[in-house]
Amino acid sequence: MATLDKGKLVDPAIEVKLYASIEHGSLDAVHAIVLHRTDSSTATSTLEAYAGGKQTGAHFLIDKAGKICQTARVDQVCWHVGVLQARCQVEHGCDPQELKTIASLMHAKGVGFGTRAKNLSRHELGKPYPSRYPSNQDSLGIEVVGTFQPAQKAFEAPTPEQLKSLKYLVDILVGLFGLNLLGDVYAHGAIARKEVTEGAQLLQALTAGGKP
Repeated sequence: MATLDKGKLVDPAIEVKLYASIEHGSLDAVHAIVLHRTDSSTATSTLEAYAGGKQTGAHFLIDKAGKICQTARVDQVCWHVGVLQARCQVEHGCDPQELKTIASLMHAKGVGFGTRAKNLSRHELGKPYPSRYPSNQDSLGIEVVGTFQPAQKAFEAPTPEQLKSLKYLVDILVGLFGLNLLGDVYAHGAIARKEVTEGAQLLQALTAGGKP
C-alpha cells in the first residue's frame, strides 16, 4: 500500500514530478476526488503547460498507457474544479427558501451569465461538504488523457490501461483519506460548469467494477 511523505505518494507505480505553478497553498482537508479529462491526445502537452507556468491543473495525471504521474502534492490546493453548480438544485433537494436564493442569484438583472454563475458558486462555497459539491479547497483532482469528440458530444473512451491505473490510484486515495468510493468520487462535468460528459466514463467504470 502506498504511503505519504510530505504530500507525495510513495509507490513504485506512481512517478512523482511536481509542478510549483499548479500548487496554491495548503489543502487542509480532503473530502473528495474529482475526475477530469485533459482534452489532449498525450500527456506531454499537459505537462509542458505546467512546466510553462500554467496555474490550473490537478494532482495526478494518467496517460494512455496507464502511467500515473503525481504533479502536485496532496497537501496542496490545485485549481481544478472551477465554478460550482448548486448541488441541491442539480439533485432536486433544495428547500423552498434555498430555491429562491438560487433563482435570485441566477436571474439577477444587469449581470452577465458568467458573473451570475460565479456568484452562485461563491454562495455554494459557504456551505459545508457534502451539502455542496467538492471544491478546490477540499478535493483532489485526477486528469486522464483523452480528447473531446464533438460529433459524439463525449470524450474518447479511456483505455483499459487508464482504467486499471485509475482504479489503482483511487483505491489508494480512498484508503488514505477515509473516503467513500460511491459517495466522494465525482465526474467534473457533473459538478461544475464544464462539458457535462467530462469524467462520466471514468466514474461509471469505477462504480461498475472497472468496466468501460
